[in-house]
Amino acid sequence: MRLALLFVLVLGVACSSSNRPLGPGEPDASGPEDSGSRPDGGAPEDDGGTREDGGSTDDGGTPEDGGTGEEDAGSCEPPPSVRETILVPGLNTPRRLAVDATDLYISESHSLKPEQVDGEGQLLRLPRAGGDVVSVAKGFIAPDAIAVDAKNIYVLDQVGLWRVNKATGERGTVPIESSVNNVTVGGTEVLATRLNGRDVVVVATGARRLVRVDTVGATPSSVVLFEGEPGTQVRGARVDGMNVWFLVTGGGEPGLYRAALDESTPPQRVDPSITSGTSLELTPTHFLITEGSGGSGRVLKVSRAGGDQARVLAEGLQGPLFPVELNGVVYFKESVASGSDFLRRVRGCPPGVTDAVGPPGTGPGGLIVDGNTLLYTSQESGTRGAVGRVP
Repeated sequence: MRLALLFVLVLGVACSSSNRPLGPGEPDASGPEDSGSRPDGGAPEDDGGTREDGGSTDDGGTPEDGGTGEEDAGSCEPPPSVRETILVPGLNTPRRLAVDATDLYISESHSLKPEQVDGEGQLLRLPRAGGDVVSVAKGFIAPDAIAVDAKNIYVLDQVGLWRVNKATGERGTVPIESSVNNVTVGGTEVLATRLNGRDVVVVATGARRLVRVDTVGATPSSVVLFEGEPGTQVRGARVDGMNVWFLVTGGGEPGLYRAALDESTPPQRVDPSITSGTSLELTPTHFLITEGSGGSGRVLKVSRAGGDQARVLAEGLQGPLFPVELNGVVYFKESVASGSDFLRRVRGCPPGVTDAVGPPGTGPGGLIVDGNTLLYTSQESGTRGAVGRVP
């Protein structure tokens, strides 16, 4: 398994705090274990108003953000750095993010040690209208990917998938699905969506399975949408209508896959050229894919129509994750220890050139698009971790 825990327990750079309210309407100034998650981006039955890591499928090329669906092909000069706003300083290994219409949710891990028994991880909530960050629920073991729907927060940790009531913070004594655990392997996703009028959650386990969990009731049921051979990993997933797109690494048949959310058709490998994928994003016309690590990492752009060779947007990376598109520009997180290179964007030309966006931090952490804003975590340990906004 090439994804190490190198990126989480490192010395970070302490950021100055400015606890402003979130500003989804402000104009855009425009490693690896984590992978972003968010619900179905525009499916007819999508819960609406909720987004998680990686933005939504309307990122870039939609009327909302004014994008073109293509990265900027303009100036070859490096863009100016962007001044960030620190929303929540003083965190211990913040990991993933999710947003709804009123709040920003954060999984704070405290530790990624797989052998721990009693966890100090927690879920935090920051009101979008301004105010202090508060703890919603505590006692998780290395909480990682999270998602939200109208009533609940779903968080994946070392012992399984938990359902937490948004209003009260209540959760059961056991996870609603315990087969999806061992999250410290990386590449996990939790995606909240709807199927036939009911709430469901899709989980990319980081292990060999893609699982759909029907969350209604005291004892939710689960269905395995895909199970690879021993040694394979399902890493990165996105829901689009009745399709779940995901990446499979290891084993004899790695690649980009598609499965039916309602199990109406068998899973299908649609692109065998993606052999070491780590995270995935959808735009209206393309897949954005990160793959590789240790100096051989790449960011790829693949046509959803098929037939074209993957375009390499960036290469020579330590562990890229969370490619997102905002206002026609592709951003991603790099798995580096304490520096200004952990949040990067692809320059329009010359091909393959990327630039640091501005804020210092430790990657990968999380990255999502929220309106015309990027929200990110810098996952230093101790009290050096932070959640910030660009611009």
